[in-house]
Amino acid sequence: MNFEEYYEDITDTEANLLIDIYEAIDALVYHRQSVTLVRLAHELNISSAELSDYLPTIITILNKVEEYYEVRQKPD
Repeated sequence: MNFEEYYEDITDTEANLLIDIYEAIDALVYHRQSVTLVRLAHELNISSAELSDYLPTIITILNKVEEYYEVRQKPD
């Protein structure tokens, strides 16, 4: 384990929100719908201003989910 990496302690509430964000993004990408802060805020029933605090994390999740679906759709 590399101890030079930065780890941040998060609360259970924050962890649950991140899981909810992931699930909402996954569902939107799966159904080929646009992922925007406004759409995520609507799906999660929270303000888009609150979500903006998580923008870097949202972008990372979105990129990984899109990458996953691209790999799955490629023919073998």
